[in-house]
Amino acid sequence: MLTEERYLCMGCMSVLDENGNCRCGYDEDAPTDEACIPVRTVVGERYIIGRMTKMNGEAITYIGFDKENEEKVFIHEYMPQKIAKRNELTGEVVPFPGCETQYKTLMADFFDLFDALRNFRHTEYMMPVTNVIRDNNTVYAVYKYIKTISYGDYLSHNGGEFTWPQVKRLFMPLFTTLTYLHSNGFVHRGISPESIRVNAKGQLMLCGFGTAALYSKDSIVEPNLSAGYSAPEQYSAGYWQGEWTDVYSVAAVLYKSLTGTLPVDAESRKEADNLCPPEELNINISSSVSDAILNAMTVSSEYRTRSIDDFTAELLESAGSNTKLFGVTEEAEIKKAEEEYFPQEKERRQKKEKKKVRIPWGFVVFIIMLAVLLGIVAFLFRYTEVLGFGNRSNLDNSDSSSQSSSYEEDNQSGYLITVPNFVGRMRNNVESNEDYSKFSLVFEEENNNDYVEGMIFDQSVKYRTEVEEGTTIVLKVSIGPEKVPMPDLIGSTLEEATALLAEMGISFQLVPNYSAEYEYNIVYDQSVPKDTEVAVSDRMSKVYIYYGALESSGNDPWGGSSGDSSSNPGVTVITPGG
Repeated sequence: MLTEERYLCMGCMSVLDENGNCRCGYDEDAPTDEACIPVRTVVGERYIIGRMTKMNGEAITYIGFDKENEEKVFIHEYMPQKIAKRNELTGEVVPFPGCETQYKTLMADFFDLFDALRNFRHTEYMMPVTNVIRDNNTVYAVYKYIKTISYGDYLSHNGGEFTWPQVKRLFMPLFTTLTYLHSNGFVHRGISPESIRVNAKGQLMLCGFGTAALYSKDSIVEPNLSAGYSAPEQYSAGYWQGEWTDVYSVAAVLYKSLTGTLPVDAESRKEADNLCPPEELNINISSSVSDAILNAMTVSSEYRTRSIDDFTAELLESAGSNTKLFGVTEEAEIKKAEEEYFPQEKERRQKKEKKKVRIPWGFVVFIIMLAVLLGIVAFLFRYTEVLGFGNRSNLDNSDSSSQSSSYEEDNQSGYLITVPNFVGRMRNNVESNEDYSKFSLVFEEENNNDYVEGMIFDQSVKYRTEVEEGTTIVLKVSIGPEKVPMPDLIGSTLEEATALLAEMGISFQLVPNYSAEYEYNIVYDQSVPKDTEVAVSDRMSKVYIYYGALESSGNDPWGGSSGDSSSNPGVTVITPGG
């Protein structure tokens, strides 16, 4: 790999300066969401994970780096936090107990969606998917890195609204892309100003793809609905979604673009439809365009415009709508706005307008020969250093898996050496590694619920700190979680059992049984036999408490709903079959 991982900024994947800093200001040591995979993790043996850029109920997107092609990418990871969590030690995504089938089914849908997008053609106006891989018990979709801004920001920067000719020029290519998607059996469901991006050329690009579960209110994942843009059928179970769903959303985006006003959200319109016609908000909008948008935003999908092609035809059916895509004056205005918001586009255009400067071939050959000569001199100088004829400062290797070549330096005293990252390594491996003999290591053992026995979980001197040889570093080593004997809870009331477990620090999960065979509010079984050693406060602990419950959730003191832990931290109520 030409660009070494340790020299990359995990905030923007640019090369760090000589001081190890980046102008983007990203702090790699800043706390991150526990659902995110740690930065610098390599997935698929190819892609380096950087900072999280966005998150929804189904997935997390990171900036990344493709080691094979030496380029930035976006990495979209399947991570439905409502039914799964991250294993902090391995980085794997693990479904919650009872959610295994849901997790696998949705993951299959996620893989199929992005694998199909990867193979799509004619996707100039979509954020391109370049690869889909499986790793860490999940799926990663890799997007090509393209510098864009959201259409919402682009619209705001241009005064909050466009004229009809401007909107037509922007959206017609996107309509063609949507028609292509629909003809291949795909419905986006999440079209909004945030899922449409604008590139440096001023072109709209569709992104924000997700499974149907992500864009439906009654779903196994946290839904990602956009007020004002999501269609009415997305708020109710049992209603068909199709091309007409995307028609509604894209018409709502046009409504906002032409009027500068956010449409009334679909859920409210089902109660009282008071959506104001676009032509009443902007007198420059023709009646035909206004009617086309209203027809495409009809609450009932049965009477709504059925396809993007039909919507396009209605928008363009009037001679007064001006079928010419863009006028000369408006073209100049948009070009000016693009150059203001994308300075690099202005520079690109200026360079194209300049006359190309011809460089003599003789001069080119001279420069190449000079570069080769300097390379030979640098190699010889480095060779003499290795043989001991010169001083060579130690190069810090931030790759935590490298242990043999990170701390090379000569035998002279007084040189600073860089502290490695000991956290996450096993004590016996650190003790047996001669490279670490340059430090005075002191090991302290403590109980820890998050790290396995023998693993280092803290160090007194921060990672990457430069210290003198012989510096004392205290390393805290996990001896595993504290354990207590499991009490006998059978026959106890639910209140007594949960109070005792909470007092002892044992995490547990409640499993109600609605059969009349079991006495209401009484524990009749436990998954861990009494006197068995149980880890204290271990969230991964598999302790299930079974009790008798009534069918009515109102009579159930714990609510009887899956995952209800609002009044009992560390407690999960599992509904059988859920």
